[in-house]
Amino acid sequence: MKELEKYSNCLKRIDEFSQNLGMKKEDRAIFEMKQTEKENEACLVLKNGNFNSPEPWFIVDENDEIHTMISLSSLKNILESLKQTQKENFELKLEKAIYQQIPIDFNDAWVVAMDEIKKRVKEGLMEFNIDLEKLIIDIKKEHPNLFVDMEAMVERVKNNEKL
Repeated sequence: MKELEKYSNCLKRIDEFSQNLGMKKEDRAIFEMKQTEKENEACLVLKNGNFNSPEPWFIVDENDEIHTMISLSSLKNILESLKQTQKENFELKLEKAIYQQIPIDFNDAWVVAMDEIKKRVKEGLMEFNIDLEKLIIDIKKEHPNLFVDMEAMVERVKNNEKL
């Protein structure tokens, strides 16, 4: 009875996860992993679905841990999607950092920033370790002509000068 309860808990967890993936219960491949007499060998027993079931396949081990199995091509697609998402996220953060400093010409500021990022990556720094806000502030100091000088504008307004 206790074993049936454990298996039921595993099925509940698999149900929740597979629902998030949009998988039907009858389409899921669920395997039970059993240790064989040989130390370095285990046996997978198909408990639900079939060998043509969509990925991921679920594997319940003897410790009631749930594992998944996917093909190499699926893993490659997942990693490519993550890489693309990471790139887009990085570019959005860079765009935000540039706009916060009020660029005169966004594209010019972008090119200078990307050149600096490439230089730092060549030096061994990973892109996601670069503090983009600090980078743009440093670029603004080195290339003030790329950004609007708000302090100077405020000073001109105070002195009733034309912008």
